[in-house]
Parts: sequence; C-alpha cells; structure tokens
Amino acid sequence: MKTYLGYSTDLQSIQQILELHNIDAVDIGCGSGDFAAELARLGARVTGIEPDPVQAKKNRKAPAVAGMTLLEAGAEGLPLADASQDLLVFRFSLHHIPPQLYPDVFREAARVLRPGGQLYVMEPLAEGSSQHVMELFHDETEVRKAAQEALRTLTPPYFKHANSYRYDVLRRYDDFAAYVERYGNMSYNDYGEHQVDNSEVESRFLKYKDEDGGYLLSQPVKADLFKVLA
Repeated sequence: MKTYLGYSTDLQSIQQILELHNIDAVDIGCGSGDFAAELARLGARVTGIEPDPVQAKKNRKAPAVAGMTLLEAGAEGLPLADASQDLLVFRFSLHHIPPQLYPDVFREAARVLRPGGQLYVMEPLAEGSSQHVMELFHDETEVRKAAQEALRTLTPPYFKHANSYRYDVLRRYDDFAAYVERYGNMSYNDYGEHQVDNSEVESRFLKYKDEDGGYLLSQPVKADLFKVLA
C-alpha cells in the first residue's frame, strides 16, 4: 500500500506517521544535525550519526542541542548498544552508502532496535524538476534505484514492511546564486561549485520561476516504514 501525503516537508511527513515524543531515535547520515535537532524539539532523544569526517568535525564544534547527541560513524557499524533504540531514520542518506555495505547496514539497524522498533527511510526519487536540474552535475538515478532495490531485497530477514508513503517537497530559491550556494559546497559529494555554477545548469534552473519572482523546484520523495522482526 502506498499513501500520498501531498506537498509536505520531511518533518511534517514523519509527524503524520510516527509518534516521536519520549522515544530513542537515530538519524543516520544526519549531516549538520538540523533534522535531528527538530526531532529532539518534538520530544525524542536523538543520536545523529554522520560518516563524513569533514561534517562530523563541524558537528563537534557546534552548539549543543538539548536531547541530541552527534557522533561520527558509518551506518554499517553503529556505536550503539543492542536493542537500545525505538526508531532509526534514514533521511535522503541511504543512497549515499556504498551498495556493498547494505547487508551490514540493515543487520546493524535490526541489532540496535528494541522489539517493536521501527525503521523509517526517506529517499528522493529520480523524478521532478529538482532531478531535471541536478542531473546535469550530479545524476543520482542509479544510486537511488540501488537503494530502492536494497530496501526490497535485503530488509526481509530483519524487517516487515508496514507501508510506503509518497510526498513532494518544494524548495524555493531567490535566485540561481542561492541554488549554487546550497549544492556547491557539500563536503560529502564528489562535485564542486564550479560544476554547479555553469550556464547549462543555470538555463535549466531558470525555467522554474514562480509567480513571486523566485524559483521553485519539486522533489518527489518515497518513504518506507518497516517494523523490526521479533
């Protein structure tokens, strides 16, 4: 079964689906920890896991957020005790993991979840206007497909699939410079600002001007909810 949630943010979508208050949760591939911090503000005790050493170093220097701990580690080796967590979240991060690590990743996810624990995976689809622009400098079509195939084939030994959801995230930019700023300086990607800031990307980006004078890109998202097997 797939439920369409309409236009939504990642936070709004997860709030519609899961109870977040007073749970132990892990945000795997947390980046700067912004989403983990939002979960903490909603009452969860959150551990953010970030494998990129450049971003993890920045996280260690960032101001503390109540209810949130940020650690440097990979999803294939979580520094967490057995059966210690209620929820594991992958937010746009599963497709960044090398496919050869997927068996260990799902085994680790099951190991750290308590009985009745849940795995929630948000993955961008290779569709929509966001894909139309980004594919010129960073085409993730194949890795996104690989992540979906891994969810289908590698989770059954550990998880029962509960439901799938789809929603569309709208991202607004004042101008092309704002788009370059967002995507041109991500330490965990293999492209730089010079690959984003070029005339072909700009030409395609400018097609998505909205009525307010900014630019609006849509990213379709598929979210899957799994429950750990006893």
